[in-house]
Amino acid sequence: MVFTTTTTITGDTKPDLVIPLKGTGEPPILRHSAHSLGRVVPINHGPASQVDFGAEIYGIDLNDFSDADFAFISDALHQHKLLVFKEQPAMLKPQQQYKLTSSFDPDEKTGGFAHGADPYLTSHKGVDIYGLPNRPAIPVQPQVHILGRGALPADHYDFPPSFKVKGIDHVDFHLPPHIPAEQRENGASRFYQWHFDGSLYNIPPPRVGCLLAVRTPKGPDVTVRWDDGSGSEMKIAPGATAMVAGSRALALLDEATRDIVANSRIEYAPHAFKWMSTARSTRLGHLIETEGKEIPLDNLPAWEKEKVCIYPMVWTSKTGEKSLQVHGQGALKLYLKNHPDATEVVVEDLKEVRRFMDRIMRPVLSPENIYAHPHKEQDVILWYNRATEFPESYGPRVMHQCNVAASDHPSG
Repeated sequence: MVFTTTTTITGDTKPDLVIPLKGTGEPPILRHSAHSLGRVVPINHGPASQVDFGAEIYGIDLNDFSDADFAFISDALHQHKLLVFKEQPAMLKPQQQYKLTSSFDPDEKTGGFAHGADPYLTSHKGVDIYGLPNRPAIPVQPQVHILGRGALPADHYDFPPSFKVKGIDHVDFHLPPHIPAEQRENGASRFYQWHFDGSLYNIPPPRVGCLLAVRTPKGPDVTVRWDDGSGSEMKIAPGATAMVAGSRALALLDEATRDIVANSRIEYAPHAFKWMSTARSTRLGHLIETEGKEIPLDNLPAWEKEKVCIYPMVWTSKTGEKSLQVHGQGALKLYLKNHPDATEVVVEDLKEVRRFMDRIMRPVLSPENIYAHPHKEQDVILWYNRATEFPESYGPRVMHQCNVAASDHPSG
């Protein structure tokens, strides 16, 4: 399981991974399948890194993968948590991206987008396009959305020739002070939002996410600043997707806190992203500032109590490995206990909710625990995504993302 960012904590029903070789001088481990030509090369993160997930996959054409290939992919994903498919002979088609993503949940029958139905956006040459300006859906496969910023390639899946994707901007979401424009143009950046994919209301979160790099910004690395008083910063490729492992997040907690999260639950606000849309994020992007700016629950679109999502804080993968899996910004209420037989303590004060969320999320959000994946055009990553800001002069960032609502809600 993994946090990513826009970034995220991820910890879905996806297992955690095998520790890659780091600075041993040994050749990478290659795992071959008797029925697939796929090869797995664990990512070497370097001796200073504490990141222990991620692998590159070679030898599988995702536009023409077989059942044996998928079995190979599934096994590798559950072992390494993040896969990067290299040397793809052609750009991954939206239909194949959906096929790959949905194959991880054969019990899911509706094929619905993990955030619900998209609104109408525009039309071009008789083709209706749905989605949001910063997340339009591809008409031929509406579970696949376009993320990033800037102009789309010419004749891109029925979009108008002048269509531009609206990018994220921390100025619109983070608590001031913001990074001055001149510093941003010189490569200063922030994590916009640490999260895991999911609507957090009614719809089960997806089992996996899939991201295709169509166009990537060109320029020097950007410097991501924490701007939380810690002085932390790290250099990453422009438009990179930053990730941390939920298993690492859990391991970094002290024993008493691990006992609490292992036995506790978190309730997310109904229509959580609408609820937080008028509020402001912390500068690190992991929580909402407690200023009373959230939309009152009575003023949200109609919602039903039984559709509110209450999830365990620790999720277990198919391999049996446990990971911290929480979404700090959407948290509304906590149900805490440090033992299965203990009396549950309900925390409803948002300031206290967020104080606890910072306590459990902040330890892993340090440079040595973060893998910022440098996307290469035509590469595919299978896991979950987070993007940082980069100077507009670096050019467009166009990514195809697919995540599909799961067939069930997580139960721990």
